[in-house]
Amino acid sequence: MERGKPQPHSMMPVSANTLFDKLVLFLCCLAVYFLVTADFSYVPVLVVVTFSAFNAYFEKRILVRVTAGAYLIASLFIPDWFYFIPVMMYDALLWESPWILPLIIMPVISHGNVLPVMGMVCIAIFIGMAWFMQWRTSRLIHLEREYRRLRDTAKEMLLELEAKNKELLEKQDYEINLATLSERNRIARDIHDNIGHVLSSTLLQVGALLAICQDGAIKEGLMTLKETLSGGMDSIRQSIHNLHDASIDLHAEIYRIIREFAFCPVHFTDDLVNRPPLPVTYCQLSVVKEALSNIAKHSDATEARIILREHPALCQLIIRDNGSKPAQGLNLAADGEWQPGNSGMGLKNIHERVAKLKGTVRIRNEKGFEIFVSIPKES
Repeated sequence: MERGKPQPHSMMPVSANTLFDKLVLFLCCLAVYFLVTADFSYVPVLVVVTFSAFNAYFEKRILVRVTAGAYLIASLFIPDWFYFIPVMMYDALLWESPWILPLIIMPVISHGNVLPVMGMVCIAIFIGMAWFMQWRTSRLIHLEREYRRLRDTAKEMLLELEAKNKELLEKQDYEINLATLSERNRIARDIHDNIGHVLSSTLLQVGALLAICQDGAIKEGLMTLKETLSGGMDSIRQSIHNLHDASIDLHAEIYRIIREFAFCPVHFTDDLVNRPPLPVTYCQLSVVKEALSNIAKHSDATEARIILREHPALCQLIIRDNGSKPAQGLNLAADGEWQPGNSGMGLKNIHERVAKLKGTVRIRNEKGFEIFVSIPKES
């Protein structure tokens, strides 16, 4: 559609401006009809009001053309109908229907000896008014449409920008958290490699001195020193483990495992809101590793999916693939459910790890291989 012009095959929507324009035209035509006609009739008034109401209600382009053409043809035979032609022409959109212009002249030719000159001049002026009013109103409606379109577009862009800004902030928070965890892991590793080795070496030297020392007082001091160093060593070891455990991020670790998995594409969905406890994290990571290893060894899948979900009372881990090859060595019940039995070591390990946390494991081999793990939060 060309900008600045109304659509050629649709009616302009009825608005307050449209109704006001038609009312002004109708009153002007009615005044001329009442002043220049001696024998006043209500028939053309009722007909033009009815036709105009139909056009406004249905808003069909073909209906406007039919009613306008029928009214102009009827005005060839009934002179009184000539006075309300501007009202019908308002709906006809003169610039889109040039074939109407000759029909407007035909009633003048047909009733030129009957119609008063003043009446014909006024109706000609009103037809020009109808053209201008319709043009002005259509432009206003078109500008209103453009305004609404631009407003909606601006609102959509604002919502998209807000969504992208939120996504960037979340990604920034995730990157900061990941960097923090990596730094914790580095600090723990440095403490283990440097200070831990120094203390271990010191303890060995103190032990050697205790073995060769004969003086009781010195030996007692060395024993105290050894106990102090051992306590410090235990404290550092505990701190190292705490730092290392705090640096484990389940989301990041699963992504790392997926990046190293080259057998098929893996789609990962993480719906966890809270970070699971460390034992649950270790268990879920072990299940993911074992499940992906089984897919690479025994499946003909072309894609796999990992889903983490959190419920009020439990955490769920779902791993499924689209493989069509039946899994080997599964102890399946009649309904297709897996039961611990003579299955492979990998599935038994999964079952044992989950059982220690009072969780449940469901394995199905229908339309692909699926491992469904549920672990209660209280575990």
